[in-house]
Amino acid sequence: MNLDRWQQIEKIYHSALEHEPRQRQAFLREACAGDEALRKEVESLLAHQLQAESFIEAPALEVAAKGMAQNQAQSLVGRQSGPYKIQSLLGVGGMGEVYLAQDPRLDRAIALKILPTELASDPDRIRRFIREARAASGLKHANVAHIYEIGQSDGLHFIAMEYVEGQSLAQKMSGQPLELKGVLDIGIQAADALEEAHRKGITHRDVKSANLMITPKGQVKVLDFGLAKISRPEGEAPGSDVSTSIHTVEGVVMGTLRYMSPEQVLGKELDARTDLFSLGVVLYEMTTGRLPFSGSHASEVMDRILHAQPEAISRFNYNVPPELEWIVRKCLEKDRDTRYQSAHELLIDLRSLKREERLGPTAEVTVQSWSHVRRFAVAAITVAIIAILGMAVYLITWRSSAIDSVAVLPFVNASADPNNEYLSDGIAESLINSLSQLPKLRVKSRNSVFRYKGKETDVQTVGRELGVRAVLTGRVTQRGDGLLIGVELVDARDNNQIWGEHYNRKFSDIVAVQQEISKEITENLRLRLTGEEQKRLTKPYTENTEAYQLYLKGRYHWNKRPQGLKEGIKYFEQAIEKDPSYALAYTGLADSYGALGTWEDGTVSPAEAMPKAAAAAIKALKIDETLAEAHTSLAYIKLHYDWDWLATEKELKRAIELNPSYANAHHWYSHYWMTMGRTQESLIESNRAVELDPLDPIFNGHLAWHYYYSRQYDQVIEQCRKIFQMNPDLFWPHFRLGLAYEQKAMFGESIVEFSKTTTLARHLTYVKAALGYTYALSGQRNYAQNVLDQLKELSKQRYVSSSDVAIIYVGLSEKDQAFAWLQKAYQERSWHMVLLKVDPRLDNLRSDARFKDLLRRVGLPP
Repeated sequence: MNLDRWQQIEKIYHSALEHEPRQRQAFLREACAGDEALRKEVESLLAHQLQAESFIEAPALEVAAKGMAQNQAQSLVGRQSGPYKIQSLLGVGGMGEVYLAQDPRLDRAIALKILPTELASDPDRIRRFIREARAASGLKHANVAHIYEIGQSDGLHFIAMEYVEGQSLAQKMSGQPLELKGVLDIGIQAADALEEAHRKGITHRDVKSANLMITPKGQVKVLDFGLAKISRPEGEAPGSDVSTSIHTVEGVVMGTLRYMSPEQVLGKELDARTDLFSLGVVLYEMTTGRLPFSGSHASEVMDRILHAQPEAISRFNYNVPPELEWIVRKCLEKDRDTRYQSAHELLIDLRSLKREERLGPTAEVTVQSWSHVRRFAVAAITVAIIAILGMAVYLITWRSSAIDSVAVLPFVNASADPNNEYLSDGIAESLINSLSQLPKLRVKSRNSVFRYKGKETDVQTVGRELGVRAVLTGRVTQRGDGLLIGVELVDARDNNQIWGEHYNRKFSDIVAVQQEISKEITENLRLRLTGEEQKRLTKPYTENTEAYQLYLKGRYHWNKRPQGLKEGIKYFEQAIEKDPSYALAYTGLADSYGALGTWEDGTVSPAEAMPKAAAAAIKALKIDETLAEAHTSLAYIKLHYDWDWLATEKELKRAIELNPSYANAHHWYSHYWMTMGRTQESLIESNRAVELDPLDPIFNGHLAWHYYYSRQYDQVIEQCRKIFQMNPDLFWPHFRLGLAYEQKAMFGESIVEFSKTTTLARHLTYVKAALGYTYALSGQRNYAQNVLDQLKELSKQRYVSSSDVAIIYVGLSEKDQAFAWLQKAYQERSWHMVLLKVDPRLDNLRSDARFKDLLRRVGLPP
């Protein structure tokens, strides 16, 4: 089958999974458009998935099978089967139990495979059992366990075979990679055995590390030819091979399934190339200590075998030469036509690599003559030059092809349930946060990419607008406890797909699948990560799925602030109840309380909100000191409430040290410098935040904030107009424009902008105060007094910052009242006090001793 056909099958298969089982037949008839062969292909794959999933849900089968084997073993140990005396049970397989027995005729130990009594009445099982013996007995090879005899005694069918002392490759590895020499030795011997088998028309179909025995002298013995995947008998349906394997006990299914080729998973008629894929899995396992395709259940493993590329071997073992990684990759090609076409080809490459390794720097050379030395030196130098040039070309190619910037667009909620919007948003945001941990990768912020939410987007346009090389898109479907995530990484230059994947998991796997997606993305961006960067990328902040789900809901409401802040707090607190060690949930709690007690919301008094925010931020850092977000959250509190300038700078520096690309840390560092009256340093950090994310409306809006307090009012106006082009629905560009117009004595324009702001953000009392201040300056004292009265009345219902009242008295030139309310603001620790030094509206108070005293008490330099 060609690759295009496979892709067509996979596309329809994944679409079918999104339909209810009763609707799938109608969907398939329409999707396959009369192509009966195509429909059967998809139906076969769906059937195998259902079989595997239903089987995996029943671990009792494995227990029952082992129990039956143990019961039979107890009854057979000590018995005679033909000429053989059974001594002990060695193991249990899908087609029989294997015992250690003694052959008294030749006084040798043998392995005796016996067909279980419950299968002996099945003619088809007996026929397979006999065919296995005949297949293996036809192989006279040093790396194949020999068959001595096949027979029947007292109703027991048995195969007498060579007893191989030693341990299986699986036992030898124990989850750890082998040294290169061991990998090559074992790979060569296994490939040699398979070449002999294939030459005689025998396909093993169950090549795996558990079926490769290693003797104490290092000799490999391939066991169990045809045990789980035997050649198809005449008249048997082509699809029966997979179903045979899937109906064995769970241990056998999982062990075999993870080594299956794509055509094996699809139930296709197999040839020798399926063994080469399975041997590639074994080679990968020997070099990394892990399997290339794994998952928590059978359908997930099948999905990865069909769609996923294994992670680069070099990520787990830097000592593996590129040539070996290339060999393994060629073995694991999805399309068997691009795989090794014979074991002989694979054997040649493995032997050549072993020979090259032997001729490395440790090789000994016997020199017989000076001319020989000279020829060898010239040859060696030539080889070295070629190698160096080759490496240089490789590095240049690799570096030039590495992708250093990406945008993760909002994922589509394909569940048709608006209540799942938090999930699609949250997964995209989590991926943004994970990828942002990598210093070599520029990742666009949530604020930049979420302006594309709900819009038809062209990847090349997005790439051009955001200035990135690659764009990641995704779809999330949740049905019950099932979760289907489809992702696609696209080159923004030519719209070609770099990588795509579907993850069909249970909802409980959501944390693990996001880690997996992050790793796949970085691999396909061709980024070479350090060990520390890999840890940061896949760091699990919680293993509790419920806590993570509640955290995503909390961030979903946080992003709808200020209206969603209190709802967000509820979810963050619930997440912490589920997992008290969830640092990110404490950070979310700190951010939410911090916003309630400052300018972002301002409806809760600082004395009530900010200590809660501080406690949450400190708790987050006690759990994880390396969390840049938590350091930034604490800096926010130190700046706006504690007025601890040294601690503020310390926390921001630490956040930037941990994550230099974290634009929000630069954003708040700019706030800090402005508080100190250091406008130039503030501008540097403002520009740095914008450089990191040029289209983020918040950071662009902050630049307008900076220009205002730097008294560059024309630039405020210009910057706000740019922001309106990005997002015309934001309220704060209107507010900044109103402030700039007011300072330019353009009172009519200022009042218009403030009126728009109060319509868009009615709850923000400092906006009403700015309007009252402008009314006062423009001579409309009655209107100013009316706003003043409104704020005082509102303060009886909820918190209103005293600085808001003070600023209107400043506009009315009532200094005594202004200082009285500023003193109240000081006692409240109002967020506006940090701007005393730079707010131009306070200029007519600066010569007053009371103002200088206020600056001193807040701790600001004069």
